[in-house]
Amino acid sequence: MNDRQPVDRPVVPADAVHTPLRGRIYAALQKLRGHPLADMVAQLREWERLPADEFHRLHRQRLAATLAHARATVPLYRTERWQHALAASPDGLDAWPVLEQDTFRAEFDSLLAQPRAKRVVIRKTSGTTGQRARIALTRDADTWGWAHRYRGLLWHGIPIGVRSLRLMQDRRPLRDRLLDQRNFPTLDSDEAVAEAIAYMRDARPPLVAGTPSAMFLFARLLRQRGQRQPLVTFARVGGEQLFPFQRREIETYLAGRAIDSYGATETGALAGECPAGSMHVYADHVHVEIFHGETPAPVGAFGDIVVTVLNNPAMPLVRFRVGDLGRLSAAKCPCGLPQPVLLDLQARSGDVLAAPDGSLHHAAGLVHRLGTLFEEPLAEPVRQVRFVQDDPGRWQALVDAPQLVAVDDRFDPARHLIEDRLATIVRQEFGPSASVNTRYVTSLPRESGKFRYYRAAPSTRSAAQAPP
Repeated sequence: MNDRQPVDRPVVPADAVHTPLRGRIYAALQKLRGHPLADMVAQLREWERLPADEFHRLHRQRLAATLAHARATVPLYRTERWQHALAASPDGLDAWPVLEQDTFRAEFDSLLAQPRAKRVVIRKTSGTTGQRARIALTRDADTWGWAHRYRGLLWHGIPIGVRSLRLMQDRRPLRDRLLDQRNFPTLDSDEAVAEAIAYMRDARPPLVAGTPSAMFLFARLLRQRGQRQPLVTFARVGGEQLFPFQRREIETYLAGRAIDSYGATETGALAGECPAGSMHVYADHVHVEIFHGETPAPVGAFGDIVVTVLNNPAMPLVRFRVGDLGRLSAAKCPCGLPQPVLLDLQARSGDVLAAPDGSLHHAAGLVHRLGTLFEEPLAEPVRQVRFVQDDPGRWQALVDAPQLVAVDDRFDPARHLIEDRLATIVRQEFGPSASVNTRYVTSLPRESGKFRYYRAAPSTRSAAQAPP
């Protein structure tokens, strides 16, 4: 979710951004490998300077071409369900059924366009939302995904090749050295934290990149070490939902400005935050709709995000329900970009938990309330929290706070405040009868570099169904 209020702040003009020599070398090497990254970024920057009506016309043309290709080449879209639905709408998108994630995972071969594209790249989802899935991409489609990410950074004046610190799992020594990137896959030791801090203070990279939870943890560690102002200019966050309390912590202790981004392995880059604070849909890459069940919702309504990918002829996904929630704004952003704005992004629409009274609540509501704990000075030793629901009425709160693990005094002010606040958070969300047992731990595990603030027992998950 983007909680930043839009302001009248234009994007940085393309000709005002200086690309370092290492960025130009990297782009040239990518082009030699068949990935014309810089050319694609330049094309995107040219398209976004079009007048709004011309940009929307370009978007419609790309959507029409994608639908025509999908109908002509994809076996799944020639099966009875799709053919019956599409008979009523031979050219447009209106009659296309929604492609659900279960179908996507089960029908990999049937979703491949025929004849199959050559030199296809296969990507796999992380599996943190359930079963892993595969997506086939042409080489160009794979490169377009990276081009959109770099274009989003250029809106803020951040070029390819800017020195950066990365809190990510994908360690590639040659690439990182060429781009002057320092990568810390984990900050699970005092030595790693000290090394990362020393790098930021000595090398002064303008950018740090990683998941919101990883950068929030780093910001908490900086706070605990007495840091009282940001060490870098920008933090590019992505891969998880960015909560307001995470943004506040990151922008207070780690980076002066957090730049949110949104994407999925199946679809590539979907949206990025502009300097004015809006999340712009990459409409030159995807067509985004909001659905209520099987029905498109009007502009401004909150619902399921459904995506049609416009530049992957190897496996054209049409009306793919990505599993997240949001709404499209009817208002234009003051930054002047022609792309539509995505509001109230809420990840993992299926993460619904049951309360003792039988009501269903999206787990994101619980996480939003955590900000009231992290704002407390006495809670400074807390690095992360994970809520575990044993059944609708019983919860555990696991608190990553090594300083408090050995503290046995239940009347310690910090422990008393933390336990009281966590119980209040759960009861505010799930009702006054919920019981909460707090345990202190020295660390909380991550999955594929991501962190989950909540878990539910299998019986609780199976009983919960997404609200209408």
